[in-house]
Amino acid sequence: MAKSKKSGSQVIQGGINIKGNVTINSRNVAGRDNVVKNTTTINLSFAPVYHALKKNTTIAPKTKKVIEETVKEIEQEAGKGGTAKVSFIQKRLENIEKMAPDIADVVIATLQNPVAGISVALRKVLAKMQSARAE
Repeated sequence: MAKSKKSGSQVIQGGINIKGNVTINSRNVAGRDNVVKNTTTINLSFAPVYHALKKNTTIAPKTKKVIEETVKEIEQEAGKGGTAKVSFIQKRLENIEKMAPDIADVVIATLQNPVAGISVALRKVLAKMQSARAE
């Protein structure tokens, strides 16, 4: 008579035991060693800055062009997230502050909170419209 082996429970680390028919609609199956990380990309919308710059009639066209290029540099650097160079952004903000403090306020608000950038831009546009009506 052949010897029989007693089967015991077997522990295998790092695997998934699936029985039956399985359909996987996504590419990820999460197991012990497969951790799915949810990442969020923050897309800072500088549209309020460009809008405020376009609507500002007190800034000379050449200066507007310089400010727009500077804002694009800030936008690209800020898009790098945690690897963005703070000193790079700071120097450009200081330059914008010298040329157009109102626009600098909108850029700062956008960097801090994209929704706040929209509200700052709207407040400035509304204030200018109200002052133009009062004249």
